[in-house]
Amino acid sequence: MSAQNVRVEAALAELVAEDDLVKARSLTETNATRLGPLLVRMGALSEEKYLEVFSDVACMLVLPRDRPLPDEQDVYGFAKEGPINFDWLLEHEVVLWESDQAIFAIAKDPANPLIQQTLQYFFDETELTWCLAANHHLDRFLSFMSQERAVEDLFAGGDLRLQELAEEAPVVELVNNVIAQATDARASDIHIEPGDGQFAVRLRVDGVLRVLLNQPIARFPAVASRIKLLAGLDIAERRLPQDGRFTQGTGAREMDIRVSTVPDTRGESIVLRLLPKHRDDLQLVGLGFEDDHLKTMVRWAGESNGMVLVTGPTGSGKSTTLYSTLKEVDNSSRKVITVEDPVESNIAGITQIQTHAEIGYSFAVALRAILRQDPDVIMVGEIRDLETAEIAIRAALSGHLVLSTIHTNDAISTFTRLVDMGIEPYLVAAPLKGVQAQRLVRRLCTHCSAPTSPPQCVLPELAEANWQAGVGCDRCRGTGYNGRIGIYEMLDVDVEIQRLITANAAPDEIREVARHRGFRTLLEDGLEKAARGVTTAEEVFRVVNELSV
Repeated sequence: MSAQNVRVEAALAELVAEDDLVKARSLTETNATRLGPLLVRMGALSEEKYLEVFSDVACMLVLPRDRPLPDEQDVYGFAKEGPINFDWLLEHEVVLWESDQAIFAIAKDPANPLIQQTLQYFFDETELTWCLAANHHLDRFLSFMSQERAVEDLFAGGDLRLQELAEEAPVVELVNNVIAQATDARASDIHIEPGDGQFAVRLRVDGVLRVLLNQPIARFPAVASRIKLLAGLDIAERRLPQDGRFTQGTGAREMDIRVSTVPDTRGESIVLRLLPKHRDDLQLVGLGFEDDHLKTMVRWAGESNGMVLVTGPTGSGKSTTLYSTLKEVDNSSRKVITVEDPVESNIAGITQIQTHAEIGYSFAVALRAILRQDPDVIMVGEIRDLETAEIAIRAALSGHLVLSTIHTNDAISTFTRLVDMGIEPYLVAAPLKGVQAQRLVRRLCTHCSAPTSPPQCVLPELAEANWQAGVGCDRCRGTGYNGRIGIYEMLDVDVEIQRLITANAAPDEIREVARHRGFRTLLEDGLEKAARGVTTAEEVFRVVNELSV
């Protein structure tokens, strides 16, 4: 045993119970496993503590504590082009990469004399820097190396038919791995975009895109075909847009995945939207409503008739708000029916209907049918056209509570949008109980946020509040943010607001009257949250147009 291993084992012996130490030492004699990894495997010692002890004795860096982890492509590239046999690296679970003209190494068993001697043979001691990393990081690199090599071998195997290629194990594994990583990262979307010589896979996490990996463009047809097969699309059709969906389990979660393909100049842009099939977080409390906004939304949900509209762009959380509002409805005494495209989450006690435009089963057709089902509450996924708007308004005026979404910039623009569709102003005003606009802003990471000064534009009463900024840490991937929260504007449509809508009043006039009733804009609501350290002013300004004050 080397002097280094002796010092490591002596340090470990001081940290564990005597019984565990005796048992571990007896096991090392029978299976030739070193003491430290055995203690970790037995649960007598945490892996983090083992790495800390090894680092102190051997003077090694611990990743990612002391230095960022390498890129997976850099690890694979060095394994493929470096002087050591690729299979030997996989067999001995060794990962190498080059950075800043130096070679770095991590291994499952860095104290193994054979591994140390082999690396010393190929690399001068001044070139090689040994590091330590947790097993789950090593497993990820080794799995990526194995998968990438398998994919390259597959594509080097000749001109196979596209469908056969898409069903080969390496391509299946690659697509599954991308979806699994996206789910683990809490991504809402996966973007697969062909470029010159390669295609990029990007994830939208907390509303912001980041690159997951890049792949050679030669692999794109097989990856695209695999996704199309899963979604039930035509793999030979690359000239027209296609939409489909499929369900896939990742870990303990089942995801409903919506697929959109659009031809572009380099091939096809593919976007996968990830929607959990079952959600336990559908509650208005926790979405980010201020107390007055929450009371207003609960009151709207308790109305016996009329219309409540939620507005905002795609991906702003409108469906989550509506689903959470339905949870506020007493489903035991009221019949609730939804018409959606697609049904994004299954809710117990509610009848949910999926439209199928390709067979003529549109929102308007479904709405006419469900009015004969004696509903009390109707949720329409989106008001997209005049026909749907007219039927929804008619339902709201005839004793039903109608909840729906519409795409506008803010709450007050909703009235103009409905009039532009062809609805008479008095019919817009009559059924409306309230309109809510919303956006999603990133939450500050609670582990690395730090006090900061407020922006110059804030009101004096907010200037001395708890303003924070994100620093960046491992938990938030260096972004300073972790998760998202809603910012809102809520417009209660009372008699005076109805009169202004009917008179086709200008939006500024409606806004001025609403302000006297406590209305505040998205920006104002966002800055209140930033003043409490929930998010940052920069994030609010990024999401909300500053001119909307």
